[in-house]
Amino acid sequence: DVEYNIQMSDPQMPILISKLAVIELCGWIEESYDDILYGYINRRILDPKCIRIVNDIIKNNYGFSYEKHTFKIFSTVIGVNNWENAIDKIPLADFSQFQAILQNYSTIRNSAAHTHSPVGTTRSFDSPSLVLSNFYKIKNAVFVLENEINTL
Repeated sequence: DVEYNIQMSDPQMPILISKLAVIELCGWIEESYDDILYGYINRRILDPKCIRIVNDIIKNNYGFSYEKHTFKIFSTVIGVNNWENAIDKIPLADFSQFQAILQNYSTIRNSAAHTHSPVGTTRSFDSPSLVLSNFYKIKNAVFVLENEINTL
């Protein structure tokens, strides 16, 4: 965020720093999901063939929008009933915010990762401070999910 503010006079650097912040947040979300799910597999699944199949399912999940990716991957790996029980532990307001931020950053991340910013454009992304604020808004929900899934 400090570097972002220092670079405000440059037309490109704030955009690049913002894109980096967005991609870092999204990477944290995806890596957190992978860590939670691989941990579950290592603790609960014994058959090597099942482990291979489930690992392939996780590896082929690119994204984290709630319905298309998050719900699908967690309910597939740990079961819908276990997923329902885990999300029930997240306060409703936090869960709603979690879903909204996942959906929003899924779209923002795709734009940040799959486009360039030609010189002279006014393309913008969330500032690093806003990205960090949104991280703190979903961090607790991810930790609750991790704790609940670790108890399965």
